[in-house]
Amino acid sequence: MPAGERSPKQHFRSARNAVITSLLRSGELSRSELSGITGVSPAAITEVTQSLLQQGLLAEIPSLSTNGRRGRPIVNLRLQASHAYFVGISVGESAMPMVITNLCGEVVAHHNLPTRKSPGHLVKTVQKALQEILRAARIPRSRIRGIGITISGIVDANEGICRYSADLGWRDVPAAQLIAKALRIPVWVDNDANTIAVGEKFFGKGRDIEHFSSIMLGRTIGSAHYMHGKLYRGHSDSAGEIGHIAVVPGGLQCRCGRKGCLDTVAGGLALRNAAKLSGFPVRKTRELEEVALHGNTEATRLLQNAGTCVGLAVAALVHLNNPQCILFRDFEGFGDGIFRTATRQAIENNIMSRYLGSTQIIFNDAERDLLPRSAASIAAFEYLNSL
Repeated sequence: MPAGERSPKQHFRSARNAVITSLLRSGELSRSELSGITGVSPAAITEVTQSLLQQGLLAEIPSLSTNGRRGRPIVNLRLQASHAYFVGISVGESAMPMVITNLCGEVVAHHNLPTRKSPGHLVKTVQKALQEILRAARIPRSRIRGIGITISGIVDANEGICRYSADLGWRDVPAAQLIAKALRIPVWVDNDANTIAVGEKFFGKGRDIEHFSSIMLGRTIGSAHYMHGKLYRGHSDSAGEIGHIAVVPGGLQCRCGRKGCLDTVAGGLALRNAAKLSGFPVRKTRELEEVALHGNTEATRLLQNAGTCVGLAVAALVHLNNPQCILFRDFEGFGDGIFRTATRQAIENNIMSRYLGSTQIIFNDAERDLLPRSAASIAAFEYLNSL
């Protein structure tokens, strides 16, 4: 085979991935629509869809429409949601939600795990919880095709190892191997920022976007980047550490050991600590917005400064990566208040004019199951990519 030429197997895999991606985006499509959307020949579409039908991955749905043509009604195709299920777990300091999603990313069962910081306790907790959640949801264990786990910290996704998590006190914990061995189910692990980006691409706002950056607004600030439709991980699997960009030279000490990182002025934990030091302790960052709206000038200053710092960091990111879209996920409950306004203004005021019209900025609150659902999407992606 000439160098650079793809084999028939590679062509088939590429066509199959295009079909699955299109159906995830659109729900139901006819074979002719699939051919038009993907650019794959009708003959190849027939071959791919027949294979997926035989595997039980697709279902045929007769359509009432004939598009004005004589003959039999058009037959649409859609993914068979119950063909496979995936477990998603968010391992954190204070909460560990667990969900089961179907092949289309819909949450069909939810469970809250008791917090377990030691790896050994976590494995036992997951074993017990999986039995309970499968029994309650009446899902056969054989239909579980994979488990995705998200961890706040530095994660080697290729090896399934948590290299370091300050929240959990973990160093070099082979989380994927430990849980996979105990449950005999494939397991994938990634950090929370990458996990959210994968969830956005697979089942969320990023499905139709080839180039986007996902920004996580939580106790700390995280980011991840999709380029040409693929998650960009960087040379040592550590891309996206926006929270450790220095925004205040000589500022507060960060847990990374440096000073003035974005996390120290704009992370939810930092804002709550600053509010406490200023004499108005708040339990949630949303309360800080409410205090500011009632005329507290120091609360207003904290939020404006935090939003401006985030906006400046994101503006630099726009210049570096030129994404189509910036997708913010708000875990802190800022709402459409001072922080978001300051962030948006700082981005728009500090990027070149040619980026203003081509870079979409979207803020979304983080729904309850976002992290575990995104973790499940990692497993779903790996499963579909392995077919």
